[in-house]
Amino acid sequence: MPIPKLDKADNGYFYAYWSDNGRSRRKSMGSKDAVVAQERFAQWLLMRGAEDSEGQDIYTVEDAWVVYRKFHGAKVASPETLDYNWANLRHQFAALTVSAVRQDVVDAYVVARTAGRIGRAAKGPTIRKELGTLQAAMNFCTRRPHALYPASALEPIEMPAASEPRDRWLRTSEIRALMAAAAEMRRGEALSRLERFLWLALETAARVQAILDLTWDRVDFEAGVIHYDVPGRKKTKKGRAAVPISKTLRPVLERAYAERENDLVMTNKAKVWASVQLAALNAGIAEGEKPKHSEKPKATGVSPHVLRHTAATHMARNGVPLWTVAKVLGNTLAEVERTYAKWCPDDPARSVDLISGGALEMVK
Repeated sequence: MPIPKLDKADNGYFYAYWSDNGRSRRKSMGSKDAVVAQERFAQWLLMRGAEDSEGQDIYTVEDAWVVYRKFHGAKVASPETLDYNWANLRHQFAALTVSAVRQDVVDAYVVARTAGRIGRAAKGPTIRKELGTLQAAMNFCTRRPHALYPASALEPIEMPAASEPRDRWLRTSEIRALMAAAAEMRRGEALSRLERFLWLALETAARVQAILDLTWDRVDFEAGVIHYDVPGRKKTKKGRAAVPISKTLRPVLERAYAERENDLVMTNKAKVWASVQLAALNAGIAEGEKPKHSEKPKATGVSPHVLRHTAATHMARNGVPLWTVAKVLGNTLAEVERTYAKWCPDDPARSVDLISGGALEMVK
């Protein structure tokens, strides 16, 4: 069966082109938009009978991506992350049929991403996440109601090995140095966005996006609680908790509220990664050269995620029950136990002493 191809005509519209008994045929997708045309092309192929065995080679990875991004992308917490992953994946995989995604192609992608021939040089965890997005998109299109091809069309692939979890967290002395550096970077008298972010990250263990989305109407000073979950937000695996306002954080929030410019606690939703890196360098808690004016700093190892990890680590080290840590983080207890159980100050000797509580004695 001839395999139709999608192409753009001189009039700007996209058409499906194929050969039928030696005659060239075409069908308009009715759109000049490449994304819309890709989606209509995929649906047209499905109606044509792409379920045939030969049809497994009709759909490209880009066809699968268009369907996945439209119907699943709107449900995830960060569609931007999907788009970032695809921006790299498309160079290697977009034009391939889904059945052509084999281990050798995946291995070539890993080599190219590691060497920086596709995007900026990346490490194992980043590449693994990108390939996870690829796998999710192709698998999504094997399931109803958007099934484009059978699961048998996909070759099993082996993902790069998962790396050990990073265990960088800040000691109290480092936190003080970071806060002092952030205060010195302040422009004017009001608390900076960086300062507000650091306080919220370290005192509530919230995720970056939850902090950037936080509005003042969800900071309940009277009840002493910050409600990070956005009303009406679609629930994902990355839960957003209601976190009590600590005694340390309260005066900071009260000052920030008095200095507010709009309904956002962070004033705007601009990224804070670069500011955190610069503060870490100025504080002397990370190695590296300070960037020149207008240059973006390099990664220091003190990421916004490290601040969340720091807060959780300090809670565990200070004897906060792990189920409470899980509630603050918005994670499952199993996830928290895997990462933070080692920091619990429980004394095994004292624990076993409590089994009988001294009520038993050896018979002499």
